[in-house]
Amino acid sequence: MTKVAAVKADSYDPQIVGQAISDLLAHLGGISQFIQPGERVLVKPNMLEAVEKGLCVTTDPEVVRAVIRAVRQVGAIPVVGDSPGTTSTVKAAEKCGILAVCQEENVELAAFDETTEVAYPDGITLKKFTIARRLAEVDKVISLAKMKTHTFMGATGATKNLFGCIVGMQKAQFHLRMQARQEFAAMLIDLASCVKPVLAIIDGVMGMEGNGPRNGNPIKAGVILGGANCFAVDVVMAEMMGFKPEQLPVTALALKRNLTPAFSAIELVGSGGQLRWKFVEPRSLQSLEDRIPKWLAAFGRSQLTARPEITASCVGCGRCVKHCPPQAMAIVSGQAAIDYTKCIRCYCCQELCPYDAVQLHDGLLLQMAKQITRLR
Repeated sequence: MTKVAAVKADSYDPQIVGQAISDLLAHLGGISQFIQPGERVLVKPNMLEAVEKGLCVTTDPEVVRAVIRAVRQVGAIPVVGDSPGTTSTVKAAEKCGILAVCQEENVELAAFDETTEVAYPDGITLKKFTIARRLAEVDKVISLAKMKTHTFMGATGATKNLFGCIVGMQKAQFHLRMQARQEFAAMLIDLASCVKPVLAIIDGVMGMEGNGPRNGNPIKAGVILGGANCFAVDVVMAEMMGFKPEQLPVTALALKRNLTPAFSAIELVGSGGQLRWKFVEPRSLQSLEDRIPKWLAAFGRSQLTARPEITASCVGCGRCVKHCPPQAMAIVSGQAAIDYTKCIRCYCCQELCPYDAVQLHDGLLLQMAKQITRLR
């Protein structure tokens, strides 16, 4: 059976986290099952952007430290790296505390600024990827994700975390090319299969619910989970968060392609295996867009999805304008404004707004569909 380990950890105290990672790896057969002496290993945390660790946007630095030490314990060479969405790797790492850990542990922090093209002939959606060059310079990859909701993908875990292997603004091109959730999920699955992480670990000591991955609310889940199959780890994460894996685009497609067993067929081990929560889902999770023909989705996009709207708390910083994939936004009279004829409902504006000034409001048809569902 495919094995996933889940271990309780009720705080980010270094000793508690260190023991939790040690226990988790022991349940999986030890770190030597995944990494050999002398190998260079990329530890890839979620460093979405430069925010304080207490906001639960990024992988906690103590979890990064514990994984670094586990890699070193087997005689391998850890390297930490990621490509944040709106700032440099160094700035994001400094703000969230990961840079300090790298310095204290004498580990290189790899800036993902140069790219290389990697062929992936087995890809279903894409046959090649342009990814950070540093991935070609390591032997193994560990996905070190954060347990969070996500306004576009429903939840972000071990698989979605690997989107950080795409450098900087090149991420926006994928939102333009793959506007439907199922298309984007298919790309993420191809990317994960191309990168081939040998181990996936998710920091769920403190997670995020609601309108993640940036503007949701912290929630204590008290668990760290992991396994060799990133798709299976995400299936377990979904169940722990209170979601059905079949309702999240990435896990649903991974199940359909037999890349992971169903939750009931996964061997779940460890002290945290029985933990279950009910994370508040993002407003956009119940979109009907992927359940109807594309031509109808295009015609009724504004009514079948949650619509991003700018609130009075907008200060006109321009971040959403700069990073809007279809260039559907502008600063007008000191506030951001959206051209809905161009908006593709990728929710990058909501995800990246540092002032939580973008709220999602259901379209009329989506409201009606939800009401009908409640009445049944």
